[in-house]
Amino acid sequence: MTSVQKLSAKVATFAAVLAVSALSSNVAHAASVANGGFEAGLTGWAVVDQPSSSGSWFSTGGGGSPQSGFSIPAPSEGSSYAVTDQFGPGSHVLFQDVLLEAGSKHTLKFNWFAQDTTNSGPIDAGTMTAFGGANQHFRVDLVAATFTDWFGASSSNAGVLANLLAPTAQGSTVSGFNTTTFDLTPWAGSTVRLAFREVDNQGFFQAGVDGVAVNSSATAVPTPALLPGLIGMGIAALRKRKNEGVEQPSEA
Repeated sequence: MTSVQKLSAKVATFAAVLAVSALSSNVAHAASVANGGFEAGLTGWAVVDQPSSSGSWFSTGGGGSPQSGFSIPAPSEGSSYAVTDQFGPGSHVLFQDVLLEAGSKHTLKFNWFAQDTTNSGPIDAGTMTAFGGANQHFRVDLVAATFTDWFGASSSNAGVLANLLAPTAQGSTVSGFNTTTFDLTPWAGSTVRLAFREVDNQGFFQAGVDGVAVNSSATAVPTPALLPGLIGMGIAALRKRKNEGVEQPSEA
């Protein structure tokens, strides 16, 4: 085997090791959402309903809403999703804590709709309580993992790390889902609480959530795609060394 062939083999081995390292790093740094497609009902999620509220979050396959029977869309993916429904005023939270590994980029994606059958929203009272002024909307927030003040006087913004979806409401009847993405990288290295929040006291309101996922990617490292360049650089360096080692003829 020539010197060039030996060098090429060494570079190829080095690139392969880096590629395996990159794949392992992506796995180690992946953030995951449990049951983000709600195919296992609401397993993996926590539900909090304001005391004295009517309704809650439910698992559904679409068609008719679980309690009031209003028409709602089919799932955006799979066979089920999460939705709110009620017979009277209420405020409802669906949340999950997500660990965002350090040293990675994290992008959140979720599908949603906010069907306000009264066509009166969004109405934002600056709080998430259903038992005060008019309040009719759906919002999505990122809060600290210790956050519990869901329905307090300033619960719209108190303790919120980031508002991922501003208070919103769509008219009836909603025919499908919207998709929102949000960069969670600023919170890498911590555990955050992803909260879907709906409040209603003007009439029936169905908020739907599906396809919740976090896509994580580690810092890029050289892969086999860079192999030709690495080999070329190595060969050039080898030839330079050989040329420098050739004895120059002396002048007569």
